[in-house]
Amino acid sequence: MADDLLQMLATETDRRAPTMIEGIAALANADEADPEAVEAIRIEAHGLKGAAMVVGQPRLAELGEKLEIALVRRQGPGTIDGPLAAVLTAGVEALRQGTRAVAAGDDEPPSVAEALDALADDSPSNDA
Repeated sequence: MADDLLQMLATETDRRAPTMIEGIAALANADEADPEAVEAIRIEAHGLKGAAMVVGQPRLAELGEKLEIALVRRQGPGTIDGPLAAVLTAGVEALRQGTRAVAAGDDEPPSVAEALDALADDSPSNDA
């Protein structure tokens, strides 16, 4: 059953990741602020964070939380600049790689640690 839950997490991440990445790219290229679009991406990150917590994947849940925090910081301005978009996109890809790895019984890919470092709370790019 645990394997089924991990596979469901990977499937759910595969389902949500493209929407998140497309939304991040759209915001990075937008001429106007769109707080609602930032919130929509944050909701996706929040859902993946919770799913990772439920299936006992604390590192992946932490990555989801870091993504969510970075997005919360951008809700007021309603914008995401290019450098932050790159960090967020890499974080979403790392989350996808991490969920696929745990579903396959593989080790955590290096991209997870790299994304966690890039999304550290004190990172200046998170306040851009």
